[in-house]
Amino acid sequence: MAQEIVIKTEKQYEDNMIAVFELQEKEELTADDLKQIELMLKAGEKYEAEHL
Repeated sequence: MAQEIVIKTEKQYEDNMIAVFELQEKEELTADDLKQIELMLKAGEKYEAEHL
């Protein structure tokens, strides 16, 4: 699993946020799913702060 997700474009940001939404829709989230969601949200927040 990736330690950090780096978003460099608006398209990557959009894809990341869609992936977070889709992952959250799973019926049963594992610990790895929760960690992945957290990493993806942090990457999204960082991109928002720097570029939007």
